[in-house]
Amino acid sequence: MSQGLAGGNDESTTEMRQVLPSAGDEQRAHLAERIMNRFDLQKGEQEIFDLINQKAYLGGILIAGLGLFWWVLITEGNDDITVATSFLFGMNFSQVAVTVGLFGLISSGAKSINREQGQLLPSLVSGAMLIVCGFFILEPFIYGLMGDITIQTGLWRTGRLVVLFTGVTFCASYLVEAYLLFWLKTFFESEGIVLAPLEEPEPAVASPPALLE
Repeated sequence: MSQGLAGGNDESTTEMRQVLPSAGDEQRAHLAERIMNRFDLQKGEQEIFDLINQKAYLGGILIAGLGLFWWVLITEGNDDITVATSFLFGMNFSQVAVTVGLFGLISSGAKSINREQGQLLPSLVSGAMLIVCGFFILEPFIYGLMGDITIQTGLWRTGRLVVLFTGVTFCASYLVEAYLLFWLKTFFESEGIVLAPLEEPEPAVASPPALLE
């Protein structure tokens, strides 16, 4: 069965609810509607394909870039990682970098995907992880100000952690968005729904003024 969806998100939701009568399918239809609203899909299913390609492409670039960054500037960063260990659990710089990378990835991913789920716990965990990451990122700089390490070493460590955290944050966001769009595409295909592009309204043509006799 093919179902054309055009004319706005309200009409799209109505059509999906007609096709999907059960409670479980109703929830999937609501999720599909939220994803459509999130990405403001107006150009049909081809826009979904393009966005999946774009988000996955950027995510792949960031994964490769972060891998190289880790290898060159974290493991081979010309830094004695045993000096000025973290106040939390006595972790060295390499362990702190792993924690910042994982927490940043999980925090950003949970926050991004929870926008469509509306759950309380993922957002709480995401916020707590963000605070921990902020502490770990600023800690080397504070050690540099206190004299435990040189200020140059403190800035060097903090700078690398900032780049790492920023990279994993954007990477997680792109990958989650690509997954949501892929789920939407799969949902439409499994239900035989075709998302048609919205028709642009024709511009109104003003009638010429009446000529005075």
